[in-house]
Amino acid sequence: MKTYDTKHIRNFSLMGHSASGKTILSEALLFLAGEINRIGSIQEGNTVSDYSSDEIERQISIKTSLIHVDKEGVKCNILDTPGYMDFIGEVMSAAKVAENTIILVNSTSGIEVGTEFAWNYVNDFKTTAMFVMSMLDKEHTQFDAIVKSIQERFSNRIFPLQIPVNAGPAFDRVIDLLKRKMLVFDDKGTYTEEEIPAEYMDDFEARYEELIELVAESDDVLLEKYFEAGELTENELKDGLRKAILERNFFPLVSISSEKKVGISRLMEMMVDYFPDPSQKSEWKVKKAEKADPEPIAIDEKGITSLFVYKTTHEQHVGDMTYFKVVTGALKIGDELKNPTTNTSERFNNLFVVNGKNRKEVSELKAGDLGVAVKLKNTLTNHTLIDSKEPWEFVGIKYPEPVIRVAIEAASKGDEEKISAGLAQIQAEDPTFHYVVDSELKQTIISGMGEIHLDISIKKIEQRFNVEIIQAEPKIPYRETIRKTATARYRHKKQSGGAGQFGEVELRVEPLPRGSGVEFVSELVGMNVDRSFVPSIEKGVRQACDAGPLSGNKVIDVKAAVFDGKQHPVDSKDIAFQIAGRGAFRDAFMKADPILLEPIYEIEVTVPEDYMGDVMGDISARRGKVLGIDSDGNFQIIKAEVPLANLYKYSNTLRSLCQGRGYHRRKFSHYEYVPREIQDKIVEAYQKEREEGH
Repeated sequence: MKTYDTKHIRNFSLMGHSASGKTILSEALLFLAGEINRIGSIQEGNTVSDYSSDEIERQISIKTSLIHVDKEGVKCNILDTPGYMDFIGEVMSAAKVAENTIILVNSTSGIEVGTEFAWNYVNDFKTTAMFVMSMLDKEHTQFDAIVKSIQERFSNRIFPLQIPVNAGPAFDRVIDLLKRKMLVFDDKGTYTEEEIPAEYMDDFEARYEELIELVAESDDVLLEKYFEAGELTENELKDGLRKAILERNFFPLVSISSEKKVGISRLMEMMVDYFPDPSQKSEWKVKKAEKADPEPIAIDEKGITSLFVYKTTHEQHVGDMTYFKVVTGALKIGDELKNPTTNTSERFNNLFVVNGKNRKEVSELKAGDLGVAVKLKNTLTNHTLIDSKEPWEFVGIKYPEPVIRVAIEAASKGDEEKISAGLAQIQAEDPTFHYVVDSELKQTIISGMGEIHLDISIKKIEQRFNVEIIQAEPKIPYRETIRKTATARYRHKKQSGGAGQFGEVELRVEPLPRGSGVEFVSELVGMNVDRSFVPSIEKGVRQACDAGPLSGNKVIDVKAAVFDGKQHPVDSKDIAFQIAGRGAFRDAFMKADPILLEPIYEIEVTVPEDYMGDVMGDISARRGKVLGIDSDGNFQIIKAEVPLANLYKYSNTLRSLCQGRGYHRRKFSHYEYVPREIQDKIVEAYQKEREEGH
């Protein structure tokens, strides 16, 4: 396998909504490049990109797959990303390492939620972009209407460089504005050039004039030439187009059918001819000291070797696989680089380029290229590997917070350690997967970006460690507090032969403002209670607050003041006053109008306008309060507050309500009183559980 210089490398991420045609476009590109001899099928489960058992079974992309093709001596690395929002971390990783983005839009569906996300990442990561109108061989395509909606929704600098001539099942030709010809494609994907039919000339000339104006407007020199001459030469147009694309002033739109191989070879030409190599387009930043501001860095073959790890996986029969981008220098087999995060070194005993799961060994990868190493020991996603002479690290990817949580437990006793190891392994591979062993709830809680995301993460652990995992609804971290002031006296007396136990405490509880926590004070006067027992009383009070009297949840925003008590000259001791303090607090608490508080989450739901009524109705049914609605093109953003207790598997419900075209974000907002009828049920269930426990 040859080594490519930086200027002969192009990196593209394929993005778009689920079922917009990303994986089949990957297949078509591999076929046209001679890497495979037939285009695979998602239904048959034989595509290069979607090779895992879960992807084949579910018929969706779950991970970002890396492929590469050679076009006229230029290597195009292509990252085929998932379209489901559950796997958004995979999409962000691809956006980080690819300078260029191809956004696929289904020619029958138009803009969808995944299209919105893709465009957002183009802007967040400052990549160049090309829109690809896919599936133009299907019935009921809407090329012109969708182009118009894309321009109105995203930018009027998104412009079609091709006009499909016979969209539909017979689709095989496009009018190409840059070639000024009609391209007719055969069943092998190659094309011949023909003159533009007379009935299309008016449309072509109007679009061509608009194209020249758009390109000229992005460059002052070209604009001046255009005003003087009234036109641009072919070379001026091409050079202007390259510059406009590089500076993100122009976003071409092309037309394809991957299954019929129409437009693919022309797409490959444009990828190579008009899109920048890694050295031309860089948003890479490094931190050279812990408190230093990030500094920009250029992708350059010269200088020290550094690389950024954008993905790690564990493949059966292979082991740990590390996907990386060489950012500076060149990486060779045998090189040893330092990981500043773990303060360890990694030796590269192998280097691979991949097409899906198929690997080819290479001896060297230069700056800008993407590669894979096997069995690195201490390197994870978002890590930097660098020459040991330089201590700096790349600024990594900031992944979104999880939107769904589930409790899990082992189906068989004794499997807990295996599951714990599996959870740590998945979290290390996938930064959007989190887990915590919650001592308060006495549950292991996993969280992620959606139900499918969590199901697949659990399945990985089950397969790797030969265990069975049961999912359950997570308990809610309610809080207990009071609304009145009350006092109570509690005596603890124990006599069972020998030394006894005696302690008596009288204390007062009173409510504090929200967010104050638990405050303990001593207001003792006189010598009824020795001051040495005050810490014991406080310890008992705080124990009572860890598992509140009402429902066993934590107590918050309460002041406890001990003001009297009694002691025994022989039998009073630490444990006696702990028990008395705990009992006095519980009794006073239950007299002080105790109330449960529940966590309220702020959610932001983005849905097409058509589904807004259903979504708002569902929010109301969950005891949610709508705070406001913003419009964003064809989408509505509903902001609401909803109790966490009513958000279990909400992402799944939302998907059902709007046919997979909506998504939501959530974050903790505050605690609020639980309605009395719900509180009564929670308290009743707690009391029943305690009785059964005894």
